[in-house]
Amino acid sequence: MICRSRSANDALSQPGIRALLLLVVLVSLYAIYGSLYFYRDPLSIFFSEEHAFDRFYSATRQAEADEFFDRVIANPTLVQQQLGKAGTNPQICAVFITVGRDMEGRQYIDSALGSFLANMSHAERETTHLKLFFADVPDPNTQHRSYAKLTEAGITDEIFTYPSTLPAQEKDHRIKQLIELAKDRRNKHALERKTVYDYAYALDRCVQTTNAPYIALLEGDILLADGWAARTLINLRKIEEMMKDPRRHDPIKNQVAAGVPNTWLYLRLFNQERSFGWSGGTGFRSNNIHVISVAVSIPLLLVLLLARRQLPRPLARHLDGWALLVVCGVAVPLFIWLFYASGKASLIGSPAGIREEFFGCCNQALVYNRAHAGALAEFMTTASQRELPGRSDMLPKQFAWDRGLARISAYPMLAQHAGRVSAIDTSNDEAKRVWSMAFEDLKPYKLARDHIRDVQALFGDEAVEQMKSRWS
Repeated sequence: MICRSRSANDALSQPGIRALLLLVVLVSLYAIYGSLYFYRDPLSIFFSEEHAFDRFYSATRQAEADEFFDRVIANPTLVQQQLGKAGTNPQICAVFITVGRDMEGRQYIDSALGSFLANMSHAERETTHLKLFFADVPDPNTQHRSYAKLTEAGITDEIFTYPSTLPAQEKDHRIKQLIELAKDRRNKHALERKTVYDYAYALDRCVQTTNAPYIALLEGDILLADGWAARTLINLRKIEEMMKDPRRHDPIKNQVAAGVPNTWLYLRLFNQERSFGWSGGTGFRSNNIHVISVAVSIPLLLVLLLARRQLPRPLARHLDGWALLVVCGVAVPLFIWLFYASGKASLIGSPAGIREEFFGCCNQALVYNRAHAGALAEFMTTASQRELPGRSDMLPKQFAWDRGLARISAYPMLAQHAGRVSAIDTSNDEAKRVWSMAFEDLKPYKLARDHIRDVQALFGDEAVEQMKSRWS
């Protein structure tokens, strides 16, 4: 017993052993912290499949949206009295694209429209032309459970379908073609052709029927945050000011760099954390971790050796060779690896504001610059006629790259993908992974406060008072 005690004391008296024990304690504490706070980051070693997609703000917002939607359906004149419709010169033409889904309960588009309108001010509604595109063929009335009630409710500025808007001379041929593309759910490329054409058709509809300088294409399974319209209008103003920077110049084809082009294609309202992680993954040799470790460890070792020579002997003895090995040979590489492996979104996040970004996933919520919308619609219509059309979220990126146009993201993200039952050939498991963990961190009280501030900045005090009186 005494021998073991002395052996343990002797071991603990060794600086290297103490340094190693301290390292184990620090890493253990960090692992606990990471499992508590980084579990939703899909590119983190702490990612938890079980809890990563737990709903926080989206649950609150959906409850608000559904309550508003149900009140509107029960009393359609409510939205007319409180919000009205778009004015003659809207700033944004917003179009939801929806198809009927085989699911229990309400269709996603109900909640999406509710989140679009809930808590909106009359001034915001006046600047936003709202369209709803039922892309089902041949008959949305029988294929989409929400078609009849939304048509009767009259809460949009226009509801359109293929049968109601296609030119007579091509209607029958086009609808027959779209039916063929949509009928085989296992034919991925056929579904892509239909989706790309839907996207182009909706975009072109806004171009042809409104004079709005911005066109928002919104998928029917999203939720929009409280105050999304006012915040988006402010962000669009900032983009226009950004583009006036004298250091910018006309875009150059196939060349895009931040701060260079003086025109832009779209503003992204939704992104997922899978799109902006570290490029190399979590391996030790990824992201040049081994190189960075050497670059940090060698100077640190030299500093510690110099310090050991200058320190009094009672202190210098704590920096023996084993302690230096633990610090420079184990701790430094380990902490550098943990920095990358913890996930970029978890450790760094995305500061609030707008900035040019050339990455990003999905087209759940994009606001397009009208100056390029017509050309993009034509580009995507042409692509939809090919056997391999490309994806509807990748084609706008290709269009922007080909023409040297800037792509811009707004943070915090103002939209969340709420769909779990996909409208295309995507597994439900993959559909749920199209997810913004940052959206779930939004705070309702802060959004409400910012909403009032933004409405005041855009429309003045009277608009704020009208909003408060209408929704109180």
